[in-house]
Amino acid sequence: MPGIRMKRFIVNSDVPPQQMDIPGWIRGVPAMLRNAKVENVKFKTAYCCTPERKVIAEFEGPDRETVSGALNKINMPFTVVMEATKVD
Repeated sequence: MPGIRMKRFIVNSDVPPQQMDIPGWIRGVPAMLRNAKVENVKFKTAYCCTPERKVIAEFEGPDRETVSGALNKINMPFTVVMEATKVD
């Protein structure tokens, strides 16, 4: 987004019980954001812990509240949204 610095956020999520194909559900997150007309939050990547039905996902957005709001809009459950810095 021009003029707005995008920050990184790590999201801890519990997979909804009705989702049987966890990797497929996560691959669908970008489309869910587009369909919900969310333009200021971008899905970057995720790691699935399939047996435990947990997901750690990375998003970019202007702030924590915007990312949380986008996740609520697409009904993606989460336990925490944390701003993060990538260390290479």
